[in-house]
Amino acid sequence: MKGFLGWLKKKILHNVILKIASIFLAFLIWFIVAQVGDPKDTRSYSNIQVRLVNTELLDNQNKYYAVLENTDQVRVSVTAPTSVFQTLRPSDIIAEADVSKLTDINTIAITYYALNANAEAISFEGDHEVVKLDVENMASKWIRVAYRTVGTVAEGYIIGSTSSDQTSINISGPESSVSRVGSAFAELNVEGASTNTSANVELHLHDREGNQLDLGNVALSTDHVLLSAEILATKEVPVYASYSGTPADGYMVVGTLEKDVDRILLAGTPTNLATISRITVTSDKVDIGGATETKMFSLNLKDFLPSGIRLADAENNQKINITVTIKASRDRTMEIAPQNIAFTNAPEGYVISLPEEEEERLPVTLRVFGLSEIINALRASAISGTVDFAEWMRSSGKTDLQPGIYDVPVSFALGSEVKILESGTLRVVITKPEE
Repeated sequence: MKGFLGWLKKKILHNVILKIASIFLAFLIWFIVAQVGDPKDTRSYSNIQVRLVNTELLDNQNKYYAVLENTDQVRVSVTAPTSVFQTLRPSDIIAEADVSKLTDINTIAITYYALNANAEAISFEGDHEVVKLDVENMASKWIRVAYRTVGTVAEGYIIGSTSSDQTSINISGPESSVSRVGSAFAELNVEGASTNTSANVELHLHDREGNQLDLGNVALSTDHVLLSAEILATKEVPVYASYSGTPADGYMVVGTLEKDVDRILLAGTPTNLATISRITVTSDKVDIGGATETKMFSLNLKDFLPSGIRLADAENNQKINITVTIKASRDRTMEIAPQNIAFTNAPEGYVISLPEEEEERLPVTLRVFGLSEIINALRASAISGTVDFAEWMRSSGKTDLQPGIYDVPVSFALGSEVKILESGTLRVVITKPEE
């Protein structure tokens, strides 16, 4: 055994320099062959997504963050044997930015590594080596939900009312964005509608001036609301009015009641509208009892509507203005001279004349009533009357007229502004010449 070991030692130590040189030469030959067969190469990879880690550090501080200028996408170069690139995918290249290393100017250095260990080197290419962040405080607030309808309903219909299942919502996001929001806005399309309409519609954020905002970094507690619109049929009807009571003594109503609304448009269901044909302002609301001057009344027409009916113009509480003209009045008794009385329809063959005796020629008593200014202006000498013998005979039942002295009624025409309270008679003589 000792002989064998000695022999082996002798063989190993014999020409040791030559043997070391041989080993080095063999390695050199292997290296050259390896480089020729699988040479190193460097290749670029674009749009490598940088992964942010430890972002919970900002979340815990109630901070909002957003990447600026697409700095979370980079281009890198990888150096490796050519064979490595046959299996190396962009997803094998990892780029990371650790939020715990955020600088005072809100930047984070990017680190790189490859899942394939045979990738020898990864280096950065491009115009940035850091991720830039926009960091600010988070904020939230409640805002009102505003809404409206768009489009035109079917002819003969109106929108009665609109409603939403949400009156306000909560929004959250970066403080600078949240502070710009004034309201959430939604629209309901009612084009051609003739029945009640509702829909879930999308909310849009608006500023305080009503301009729509495009804020992708603001979250809404709900992004849709249920809007509903009541659609009502319409019908136009006349408006009637009357008054009650009488003016004070010495006063009278002049003309007729005046009103500024003759017709009104109503709204309701077709069934309810079918039951109404007019609106009547009841006389108890227009009371002129004891009045000594013109009375004016301003009334709300909705107070005279039956249940289930409303004014079509809901935003305008339709008023009706009623005027009853009242002026001072008086009655006056005058005596009209017989000479001012004319005869008509005298019976054929008869002569009508006044009595020959002066004391028998009595004037006709006339009592009138009307506005003081008109009654005071009347002159007895300018008033003329008429005796209609045919009417007198008919009203008194006479079919045959005998000569004699008669007191016949006199009629006067003084116009619509003068009321005749009493009209006297005229004494006449009726004769038949052949007798």
